[in-house]
Parts: sequence; structure tokens; C-alpha cells
Amino acid sequence: MLSHNFAEVKKLRSAGNFASALPLVHSSKIESDEDAFEAMICLFVSGNLEAVLGQVGRHEWKSKWSRSASQALVGLIAHKDEALSLARTAVSEPGVTYDAVALYLILLHTNRLIDEAQAYIRARLQDPPPGEVLLYIALAEIAWAAGNWAGAYSLALSVLSRDMNNFRALLISSLASYELGNIHESLGYAIRAQRIAQAVPAVALQLMRCQNKIGDYYAAIAAFNGLGGAENVPSEFHAELGVAYSGLGDREKAVDAYKKALSTERKSILALRNLLELYVNSGAGEDLRRLVKKHEADIHGNTDCVQLLGLDCLKRGDLDGSFDMFRKCLSLTRSAEYFRGWPVPEPRIRHDYEQLELLQQRGRLTESAALALPVLKRYYDRTGDVGKAFYPEGNDAEALRAALGAFHYWPDAPFSGKALGEADYDAVEASYFKNAPSLVVIDDFLTSSALSELRRFCEEATVWKSQYGNGYAGTFLSEGFCPRVLLAAADELRRAMPSVLGDHALIQAWAFKYDQRMRGTNLHADLAKVNVNFWITPDAACEDRETGGMVIYDVPAPRNWSFQDYNNNRAKIDAYMKEQGAKPHRVPY
Repeated sequence: MLSHNFAEVKKLRSAGNFASALPLVHSSKIESDEDAFEAMICLFVSGNLEAVLGQVGRHEWKSKWSRSASQALVGLIAHKDEALSLARTAVSEPGVTYDAVALYLILLHTNRLIDEAQAYIRARLQDPPPGEVLLYIALAEIAWAAGNWAGAYSLALSVLSRDMNNFRALLISSLASYELGNIHESLGYAIRAQRIAQAVPAVALQLMRCQNKIGDYYAAIAAFNGLGGAENVPSEFHAELGVAYSGLGDREKAVDAYKKALSTERKSILALRNLLELYVNSGAGEDLRRLVKKHEADIHGNTDCVQLLGLDCLKRGDLDGSFDMFRKCLSLTRSAEYFRGWPVPEPRIRHDYEQLELLQQRGRLTESAALALPVLKRYYDRTGDVGKAFYPEGNDAEALRAALGAFHYWPDAPFSGKALGEADYDAVEASYFKNAPSLVVIDDFLTSSALSELRRFCEEATVWKSQYGNGYAGTFLSEGFCPRVLLAAADELRRAMPSVLGDHALIQAWAFKYDQRMRGTNLHADLAKVNVNFWITPDAACEDRETGGMVIYDVPAPRNWSFQDYNNNRAKIDAYMKEQGAKPHRVPY
């Protein structure tokens, strides 16, 4: 148990008040192992590492946990291999303090043993006391490393509520809010962290990521320049520098930055993907081939890179090659843990169960689908409320994740013949350039055979793994939405409309399935020079002709807006539309 003075030391350092805590450490008599360890922890979290090492041998440890924990702390500072085993010994002993447990978690994180850390947390730390700031920081960092952004964010905020200038909590808050899509909030935390510790590379990198995301490219370059020299800068910094120059339209400097990011032993996948994308979109075939040859294993092991190779094949008219690449994307996706979002919204349960039920009726139920069907049935029987969500625990949770995450059935149907219908595309192109906004409507867009094949694929392929707040499900090229008929349609459309599409490559294709009880997508813009939307649902499915279809407004998204702004920020979009006097154009279903 801590003495009165060292209880005060812990209170002060937990609030970040080291100006008061450190003098009290030096002036107070150590009365127990707990006091001695608190002194070391206070010195450690305040950055006085030499002082921590100076404590060695100054106290005669009586308990086994404190002896092992103090040696583990010294080992962490001195980078000794035995530090983790000492920490393991400490947490197995009776009387161990939460700070010693925090040290154990920090060492597990340092050694990338996240599974062991999570197992310990589940078994021992379900309800830690809120005043244990160092423990909460360790828990936040483990949650971050495990990809639990919301958990990391919540834990870091708990620390900031007690110590608003806790550097590690600010950094975790920035990292987590970035992944949660709150880029401006993330930038704010990164700026606060930089004010506390200006020379920390992790903060500079986070500043660059945020500034690039919101389109403040010169600020990102300034953050890079603030590192004081590019010679020993990690590859991630050069990659973000490439993003900044690319955003400014400086292709030469972007390519140079990406190449520098790929010249180190620790290659940046971001740089590899972006350089690949730059070559694909600009038609730099020879540069593309050299890049693929040099980094073949890394490229073919990354879903985004393989998708870009598929898009390049499609741009060159190599439909078989593009199909092979997109199928490879699906193989890479299948090999990863693939379930997004928890708890599971009711519309997702309803969709997946009814799709498997359809496969059963058509005699196409695979072995994995047959196992998933009764799992989903237990939850499907409790559907009916679109606002409901399911969040089972333990084995039930694992079974539900497996049922929803698996790609049970993927029909590989050949396709020959025409995909596009008999529209007058010369007239379509003329209308596109004449109309303001540039909008044309094409009836009978697909041939009957193409429509039938694409509809069957969408009904049967279990590729609908993205779920959205309005209850609809989505799928993308890299997630298996790549039937041969779709690729044929994309290729034919590019040939049919050369004046509109020109050399523009397809950059993405996706499909949505909407729940008829809910609404469709929110007001937004997409990242495209030309956007093609088409419906394959039978006309009879639209029972209310006042709904469905699409509303398009006659104003473009501002060039200085980020993707997050024009795709997700509804309030900002509404304000802009009102100020611009935007007029709607409704395309009925």
C-alpha cells in the first residue's frame, strides 16, 4: 500500500503535474515496495529515464512482484531481452499493482504480442479502476494495435479527462479518430501532441496524414521539412510527401518521393500503391512494367495493388487478364479475416439469411453456406425492427462472424456476345456535352442476356460484405464484384463513348442492395471524372413511382474539398447547395 506522500505522487503524475510530483518523490521517505515502484514509475512517465536507472540498488525489494517489475522496467529502458519474462513473472504474483500490469502490457505491445495482451485483458481487466492512468494508456495502445479504433479512442479520452496534456493519449486519440473518419479532430489532437513534443516523428507523420487527407498539401510538406533532413527519414514520410506533391499536381516530385519510399528495406505499401496508380492512370506502360518486375512479390500480395493491375488490363482491353487480377483480389480478401462492423445491424442479418435461403432453393448451397444458414436463422427469427442490432458474445459471436464473413458462393459464368444495348452512342455523347449539367439517361443500357447474367450474379454471389447506416449492403471490385459481364460492359462503354471517356481508366466499380424498408444513399459526390449509375432491378419491383431513381444537382463539388467533405459531410453539402442555389434533376426509376 502506498504511503500518504506517494499516494499524492501518483495522483499528481496521473494528472500530468510533474512539477509537483517529482520534488515530492525526491523529498519523501520510501516506506514500502509500493512506494519504491511508484517512484520509478513517476520518473519513467515523466521521461527521467536516467533517474529510473539510478534507482537500481537503492531499495531492498521484499515482494517478488516488485523485484521482478522493477527489473522489467529497467530492462525496458535498457532494451534487454529478459524484460518481458520478468514482467510476466511480476503479474503472476499476488499483490501486483496496476502499474506493474501496465508495464507488462507495454512490453507485450513493444514485442507485438497483441494476442497475449488481449487474452490477459479479457481474463483480468474487464473493469479497471478509472484512476489508473498508465494502465489506461497501455490498454488504449493495445486496442489500437488490435484495430479496435473505437475502444482505443474511448480509453485515450478517459486519460485526457484526467490529464489533458498526456502526450501518448493525444497521439492515440489522433490515430484512432483518423481511422474512424474524424480527420479534423485527428488533426487537432496531433497539433496538441506536437506542441508538447515537437521532435517526435510519429506526430509529424500523423500531421502529414491528416493534412494530406484534408487537401492541405503545403502544410504536409512543411511537416516533412520540419524533420530537419530527408536522409534517414522512414519510408512512410516519403510516401506521404508523395501524396502531397501528387495532390498539387507535381508528378515529377511525387514520383521521386514514392521512389525514395521504396528504396529502403522497409518498403511503404502506400508509396507502392500510389506509384502504381499514377502509372496506370497516366498510361506509363513501360514504367509500370519495370515497377511490377522490381516489386512483384509485394504488389501481388496486396489487394489494392492487384486491383490496379486489373484496372490496367481492363484499360488495355485485356478482359481475361483483368478478370484474373480481380479474382486474385478476391483470393487475397478471402485469406484475411473479413467481417466489418459490430454489432450487426438487422438489415445485414436479413439480407445474408435470405440470400443463402435463395441459394438453397436454387440448389447452389455450398458446404460453408449450409453451416452458416442455421446460425443466421437464429437471428433472422428475431428480425422485424430495422433499428435492431445483434451483438452475441463468446462462441456465438465467433459463429456469427464466420457466417457473415465467409464468401460462400461465387458463380464464375462465362460471357460472350454484346453487353451494351442498342443505344445511339453518337447522340448520347452529343447530349452529354450539350446538357448542363452533363447528364444523359440511357434506357435498355444492357442487352437482355447481360442484364440476366448480372442480375443472377448479384442475387447469388455472397460478396455483399460492406454494410451502411441506411441499411444497404455493398460490394466492390476487390471484394468479388467482378463478373465477366460487368467487365465486358465497362470495356464496351469506353469504346462506345471515346469522346466522353477518352483515356480515363475505370478506377472503381461497386454495387449496392437497398432494404425496401429504409432509404437509399445520402446526398454525396463521388471521386470520378465520369460517373455511370445503372439499375438492374425489374421495373415491377418499384411499386411506388414517386420514389427510387436518382436526384442529381447542377453544381459540382468544390475543388478544394476533401473526399470526406463531398462524400460524407451532409451538413456542409446542404449549406453549400443552398448558397449556390442548386437545382435538382430527378431521374425516375
